Amino acid sequence: MKISGKKEPFNKGLCILFSIIAIVLSTPSTGGCMSIIDEKDSISNLSFNHDGRKVVFDRCHAGSCQIQVYDLETGELAAYQSPKGERWTMGKYAYDGKKITFSVIPINSKGILDLGEMQIAIMDADGENYRKVTTGQGAKLYPTFSHSGKKILYARAAHIRTQGRTPAGQYDAWEVNLETGEQIQLTFFEYFYMGNLTYFPDDERFLYYGDRPGVYEGMRSYPYEEAFRVKMGELERQGKRIAGVVVMKGQELIVNPYQFPPQTFPGKPLLSKDGSVMIYLKSHSGKFYLYSEEGKHRLVGGGGSVNAAAISPDGELLGVTYGKTINIYWVKYGRLKIQFYNHAATYMENWDKDIREYPRKQNMIPDRPSKIYGR
Repeated sequence: MKISGKKEPFNKGLCILFSIIAIVLSTPSTGGCMSIIDEKDSISNLSFNHDGRKVVFDRCHAGSCQIQVYDLETGELAAYQSPKGERWTMGKYAYDGKKITFSVIPINSKGILDLGEMQIAIMDADGENYRKVTTGQGAKLYPTFSHSGKKILYARAAHIRTQGRTPAGQYDAWEVNLETGEQIQLTFFEYFYMGNLTYFPDDERFLYYGDRPGVYEGMRSYPYEEAFRVKMGELERQGKRIAGVVVMKGQELIVNPYQFPPQTFPGKPLLSKDGSVMIYLKSHSGKFYLYSEEGKHRLVGGGGSVNAAAISPDGELLGVTYGKTINIYWVKYGRLKIQFYNHAATYMENWDKDIREYPRKQNMIPDRPSKIYGR
């Protein structure tokens, strides 16, 4: 495979706890190599399937982690089980539902996950024809198909930290052409963190959330903070930005079509398949709003400590995870449709009190999948 774009420095031989990876690589870390066992029953990295009838998520339970698929209508729970020596995470279906893409984390002989050797893979939806589609070092995360199914957009963290608040840094957007194998770097901003990468319908433009860019046109944010702020101000006057909700066309930074109220600090942008519906997280409130070109942004749902969020391809449903539960909201009505919870959630403090005071339609996610794809 060919790899195009600027080369980034990389520290080899560093491994981290998987539960940190599952929580979007933005939680504190002490660095070094740790056990992969996650003793909590947790749900993360949520997405909908192609027709919005199923949700896909990472689930760690009793020391084992899988990509699981839950049917919202029938209640069936299925899973993709990674082979020995690998951990699969961050699964997302193609828009036609025929394939799934995900990140692959190698596990060494000592049971340690190696973040720096992560790759992107694809597989038929039924679990057949598994293959990795990227090469090279760096943590490769949050893969998503183009509408044509010929490309995959993903984030790559070029630097693995040995210490500090987060385990990885210097994030940028990349894409891989599934027909030629070419990997192309699309952004060169070295973010502290980035996520929620999504193509617009033309498969050229894409949006994402970028937190604290480290460099722009050769100027670093540190130690040149004041000059960097001036540069960002110049971009804003052009209708462009490289922080927050960002819109690109290939490697070109273009005018951003989204304008937000002051002090909003939007995050987690979610785009429908046709690009007509965009939902965003307001600051750190945990609340999601439907974007309006007229500025009449409307509350859709959420609130509290959000783990992950997703929009159905048709833009009608918003899914939000809160560690052990998945809430599904009607976007049109701005209200909760149904809540799904796993068995461990019933042991949360004040669970019964919460149910009595805030009655809602609820279903329990099965403890174990009834079907393993590919078997």
